[in-house]
Amino acid sequence: MVTVCGIGGILLKRRTSVDRDGMMRRLRASLAHRGKSGEGSVADERIALHCARHAVIAVDEARQPLSDCRNTLVMVGNGEVLNHRDLATRLPAERRRRLRPGDLQVALELHAALGTQAFEQLRGPFALAVWDYAAGELTLARDRLGERPLYYYDSPDFFAFASEVRCLVSALGEQGPRLDEPAFLTFLGLGRLTGDRTLYREIRAVPAGAVLRVGGGDPRCRQVAALTPVSRLRTDRVDEGEVAHLLERAHDRSLTADRPVAIGFSGGIDSSAVLKAALEGSAAAAAITVFSEHAPGIDENLRRARALARVFDVDLVEVPFRIPSLDDTVHLLNTTLDGPAAEPLVLHNDALHSAARHHSAVLLGGHGADEVFGGYVRYAALRADTESTTVREWMTASAWERWNRAAGWRDFVEEFAGRDFLVDALAPIDPLERPFPYSDSATDDPVLFGQALDLFRLMTYDNFRATDENGMANEVEVRSPFFDIDLIAGVFGLPVDTRMRSDSPKHLLRRAFRGTALGEAFGERKVGFDDHFSYADWMTENWPRFSGVIIDGPLAGTGVLDETALRDLGKRDWRLLWRLFSLSVWLEREASPRA
Repeated sequence: MVTVCGIGGILLKRRTSVDRDGMMRRLRASLAHRGKSGEGSVADERIALHCARHAVIAVDEARQPLSDCRNTLVMVGNGEVLNHRDLATRLPAERRRRLRPGDLQVALELHAALGTQAFEQLRGPFALAVWDYAAGELTLARDRLGERPLYYYDSPDFFAFASEVRCLVSALGEQGPRLDEPAFLTFLGLGRLTGDRTLYREIRAVPAGAVLRVGGGDPRCRQVAALTPVSRLRTDRVDEGEVAHLLERAHDRSLTADRPVAIGFSGGIDSSAVLKAALEGSAAAAAITVFSEHAPGIDENLRRARALARVFDVDLVEVPFRIPSLDDTVHLLNTTLDGPAAEPLVLHNDALHSAARHHSAVLLGGHGADEVFGGYVRYAALRADTESTTVREWMTASAWERWNRAAGWRDFVEEFAGRDFLVDALAPIDPLERPFPYSDSATDDPVLFGQALDLFRLMTYDNFRATDENGMANEVEVRSPFFDIDLIAGVFGLPVDTRMRSDSPKHLLRRAFRGTALGEAFGERKVGFDDHFSYADWMTENWPRFSGVIIDGPLAGTGVLDETALRDLGKRDWRLLWRLFSLSVWLEREASPRA
C-alpha cells in the first residue's frame, strides 16, 4: 500500500476526566479530507489511533491501522516507503514469511525487528506513529526532508498528534491552544516558521528527521533519535556517472504506484526528465500543463510544452489559469491549506492538482531540480560574489527577496514589530538557521549553503507543506523524484566546480537527454510559471477589499505590528503584502466557531 493519508491519535497519560472519545470524533471528522479511500481506527484504554487513507497500491489488502505479525505493535502512517521491496528482503525470516502487503507494513516489521534504527533505512516521504502495547510507548518519526507534515500537542493529561494543525485544534475544542503572536512576526518577516514552532503556543511540529517518543514510564515527549543527516549519508564521493544512476533510481522510486501517474509538465528540462522516466518506466496517465488564460499567445511554457509533447508523442492536457477573484482566493486558502501561505504559488498549484485528480491519484513534478542541480542564476552569482564577502553580507544585498529577508531580519523587526514584541523578536538567534544538515558549508562552499538553505529551510514551509495540503484537498498525492535523499547526498557531495558549470546549467541533469531528440532542446532562458502573472497588478486591481482584509482584519488588533506598520500599504513590496493578506485570512478563519 502506498498512501498519502491523514493520521492522528490521542494517548492518555493518566486517569483523567478528559473526554478522549469526543476529541477523537472531532479529530476523525477533521482528517476526512485527507483520505477518500476509507478510514480505520483502533483504541484501548490508553491509546486511540486513526487514519484517513488515500491509497494507491494494495488498497483492499493493507488497511490501516497496521499491526506487525506478532500483534505487538500498531501503526498509522502518512506517505510511502519507496524502497520497501528491497527492505523486505532484509527482514528476519519469520517476519518476511508472515509479511502482509504494503510498503508501510514493511516499515512496521522492520521497526519491530530493529527499533528506531529501522527509520534510517527508509527512503521516501513519511510521517509514522507506532504504539508499542507492551512498553506503553508511542513513537513518532518523520522523514529527513519533512515532506509529510506531523504535529503534536502535549499536556500533563494527554498527548495528541495529527497531520495538520487545524485537526488538532478541532479535536481540542474549547480547551484549544493559544495563538503564538510572536510567531506571526516570524512568518511575516521570514515567510516561514523556525524550528518546531507553529502559530499556536502549545502545538509543535515533529522536526524533519526526528524520532520522538512519549510514554513508557516517562510522560514527557522527548526526542530519542535524529536520523543521520543527508550530508553524512555518503562517506565517498560520487562521480558524474553515478549521479546518473542515482537519478534513474530516484525516478524509479517515484513511479511506485499500481497505475500510471500524472505528470505536471511545463516543457522545461526538470519536468521533461520526469516525463521521460515515466514513459520509459510504465506510462503516463496524463501530461498536464497550466498556462496563462490571459495571454496564451506569449506563454513560453505553453509553447515549449506543446513542442516537446509532440517529441514525446504524448497528448497534452492544457489547463487555462488566471488569478482567481479575491473571494475565490480566500475560499481556496481557507479550504485547502492548514496555515497561511507565504507565496501565492498555491493558486496555480491548485489548478494543476484539480486537473490531475481526473487522471490519477498520483502527480509527479519537477520541483526541487533547481535546488538540487544548481539551476538558479542566484547560485552562480553567489559563487562569484562570495570570493570577497561573507554569505551573510551577500544575502543582505541580494536581489532575491527570500534570502534578503532572512539576512535582514533585524531591520525587519525594528521597522515592523510592536513594542511588546520587540525585545523577544530581537533575541540573539541566527535567522539564517544553518541549513540542516550543512552547518559548515558557508565557509568552504557558499553555493552549497545557498542550495541547502533553499531545500532544507525555505521549501519546507511553503512548498512541502502547502503542496501536501492542497494536493490532499484535491485528492492527489504530489511527488518529485528530485527530493530523493540519496540523490541529494550524491550531488551535494560533489565539489562546486563539478556540481555547476557556467556554460551548461544543470549539466548533470542534462546527461539524461544525451543522444536523444531532446539533447539540444533546453538552451533557452528559464521562464518561471509566475513570470506570466503579475500578483502586484492583481493586488492593485482589488486594492480596496484586499487592503481592507489586512487593515480591518484581526491581525491589526494583535499588537504584533507597530501601529505605523500598516500605513501606506501601497508602498510595500507585493510579497510582504501577500503574507499580510494570507495571515489575516487565516486569523479570520481561526476566529470562526468550529463545528
